[in-house]
Amino acid sequence: MHLTRQSDYAVRAVLHLSALPYGEVFQTKDIAAHEEIPGKYLPSIIRTLARAGIIRTLRGNQGGVMLSRPPEEISLREVIEAIEGPIMLVQCQREPGRCSLQDGCSFLAVCEDMQDMMVNQMEGTTFADLTVGTYVEAKAPRRAAKPPGKAPMVDSSQIKSGGRPGRSV
Repeated sequence: MHLTRQSDYAVRAVLHLSALPYGEVFQTKDIAAHEEIPGKYLPSIIRTLARAGIIRTLRGNQGGVMLSRPPEEISLREVIEAIEGPIMLVQCQREPGRCSLQDGCSFLAVCEDMQDMMVNQMEGTTFADLTVGTYVEAKAPRRAAKPPGKAPMVDSSQIKSGGRPGRSV
């Protein structure tokens, strides 16, 4: 999984607002300057975060943005998914049934475990935690790997030195 710059900027903006007293309004141009976020990106990110219910926007002379909830009620996962969509490590999680090897794929089971750990960590980390520089390490439960499915058979005569089919030294 690769987080985009938009996610990075969104996390920085929410973290900046989290460091302020809850309910304080801050102008987006000041957030952009303080957090080194290019001004052309921030309005779009702010709109996305507002649609997700993470921040509130206020118009007028005293307008700006503020958190819609206290930072201890906003998780890192919520902000990342507002920008990126659901967190999925591999394509076959996004489109079940697309891969004919999905049933019994031991790699998918590992990816699901890694995804669970990552999502649990993000869900368990609030912006209050990030503001003070602490977090609780989340662990995903270990699950048994799925039994292997139909893997392609390799003829032992194809194995050359190096132990892999079709590879020679």
